[in-house]
Amino acid sequence: MIYTLGSTFCEARSYQMSDVDQVQKSQPSPSQSHDDVIAQFKWQGKQIDWLLQWLVKFVANTKVELGVTLSVGGNLVSGHLISHDTYFEQLADDISAPFSSFANGTDATMKEMILSFKPGESSEDTPAFHFIHLKDCRTYSTDGNPICDAGVLWRGRISAVDGFTIGLIAEKPGVS
Repeated sequence: MIYTLGSTFCEARSYQMSDVDQVQKSQPSPSQSHDDVIAQFKWQGKQIDWLLQWLVKFVANTKVELGVTLSVGGNLVSGHLISHDTYFEQLADDISAPFSSFANGTDATMKEMILSFKPGESSEDTPAFHFIHLKDCRTYSTDGNPICDAGVLWRGRISAVDGFTIGLIAEKPGVS
């Protein structure tokens, strides 16, 4: 199947991963040594939601931006899911901006340094992503009040996400 997103074409692939498969794959086998099991759990950390990981990879490959709301440690984080490339480009602009008043090219150096952290081109063979990036992000505490409502750039570990929904949290009427 081919889906059209604006001018981008995406091929839908059949992924043979379910929640049951993920749990079974994360279980240590009886033949593994204690050190292998510890290394496996250190590598895996908290179990990663394969669907969220796929969504992050989809956004990275298509450059689509998608509104999401994440549950992270009891707080809600709501923003536009962006690719890692877009994240690092915006981060480089934000960090280098204060240095533009210097005449010695410090801003360009800072921007170049931040862009050097950007991962290479992604493809279908790219290993799974472990970080999620949002722009125009707002964080809400458990009482519903915004902790950060300015709309910031945000980066977090996918393994730290407890749950997610597609869509943004709507602002309360009369609240800015």
